[in-house]
Amino acid sequence: MMRYLMLTLLLCVGTLPLADPAHAIWKPKQEIESLDKLLDLVQQGRVEQSKENKEREQRFLAQKSKQEQLLQEAIAERKKLERRSELLETTYSENKEQLDELTRRLEKRMGSLKELFTHLQASTSETANLLQHSITSVEYPSRHLEMEDLSDLLGSNRSLPSINNIEQLWFQMQREMVESGKIKHLNLEVITTQGEPVKADVVRVGAFNLLSGNRYLQYIPETGKVIDLNRQPARYMLGYVEDYTQATEGFNAVAIDPTRGTLLNMLLDAPDFVDRVEQGGFIGYVIIILGAIGVILALERIMFLIITTRKVSDQMRLQEVKRDNPLGRIMLTYEQHKKLPLESLELKLGEAILRERGPLEKHLTMIKIISVIAPLLGLLGTVTGMINTFQTITLFGTGDPKLMAGGISQALVTTVLGLSVAIPVVFFHTLASTRSKAVISVLEEQSTGLVAEKAEQENS
Repeated sequence: MMRYLMLTLLLCVGTLPLADPAHAIWKPKQEIESLDKLLDLVQQGRVEQSKENKEREQRFLAQKSKQEQLLQEAIAERKKLERRSELLETTYSENKEQLDELTRRLEKRMGSLKELFTHLQASTSETANLLQHSITSVEYPSRHLEMEDLSDLLGSNRSLPSINNIEQLWFQMQREMVESGKIKHLNLEVITTQGEPVKADVVRVGAFNLLSGNRYLQYIPETGKVIDLNRQPARYMLGYVEDYTQATEGFNAVAIDPTRGTLLNMLLDAPDFVDRVEQGGFIGYVIIILGAIGVILALERIMFLIITTRKVSDQMRLQEVKRDNPLGRIMLTYEQHKKLPLESLELKLGEAILRERGPLEKHLTMIKIISVIAPLLGLLGTVTGMINTFQTITLFGTGDPKLMAGGISQALVTTVLGLSVAIPVVFFHTLASTRSKAVISVLEEQSTGLVAEKAEQENS
């Protein structure tokens, strides 16, 4: 009995989940009163499952026939498209042969005109490029498009340009020549260095330059915009521009670029003094600081020695002894100790000269050191720059010279800065040292004269 019960439960578990949940006869909350009722329920579930399986088979067979119909329709469509493809290939071959024949007939009829149209097309392309990059395009913005269309027409083998089309080339070239000799005031939109568009009075000087106020402007062919240059030429050139744009009559001088922007860009790209110093890097700034210190100290010494020399010269002419000059202080020392023995007096005067030597030779050693260190720092910057250059060559090769420009610039600029500082500092040091030695020589000469006078007095 237990085996029969277990078998019945297994049949229930194995059969009921296969049914559709919407039609399942198994209800967990339904109470089963006896095994016979359970068996009836299982039997009923099998009947329902069998009925549903048959319905599924019928639906599958119906869909299978429909799919076969769709397959037959697709095969028929494919055959139809294949026939159309063969027809189109045949038509294409016939059209290609006809086109080749017409092309040969066209080339035969053109004869020598083909070479003429070839040269005309080249001229049209050059003119289109010239007009696009010309600053006169600020007044005539779309004329290069006509030349490009004409160039495409001349390059086509299917049609010939008309006389009116060819006259457009002559007209545009003639207008460009005429406009290059005119100076016009135009009200244009200018993009400032802050990126803001503003309306401004722009002076177009032929086909060479655009001016506004006291600044040069640049025309960008790709966008058709007029922009303000981030960097302007020298101030004296801008002064001419301001006078020229504000003039209402007469003749005024102004600098123009006959190369239509090439020379101006080269002038703006040329580094000024600040750029050169920045290329020298940290060593360049150190050299300039040392040079400034050396020049200031040298000038201070030279002025001091000039004033001292003048006071010493005045003291030599005067009978009155003054303490505002080295010679006067030495003479006062002589007056204070002239009663001492000759040897003691000579030592006192020597001591006084030594006291005066210090202020006269002050800062001369520092100036000399700066004159020696400046070229050595320049040499250090040269070596550092060459090391950077060789490292760049090792990493990137020698294909792009711009990669090596930084190291070479540092190498050359620091050398120039070192020599530029050393030359004037050496000159000022020599001048100051010569004047200092001259004053000390006068002091020694006068001191020796006083000692000799004292010796003569004692001997007499």
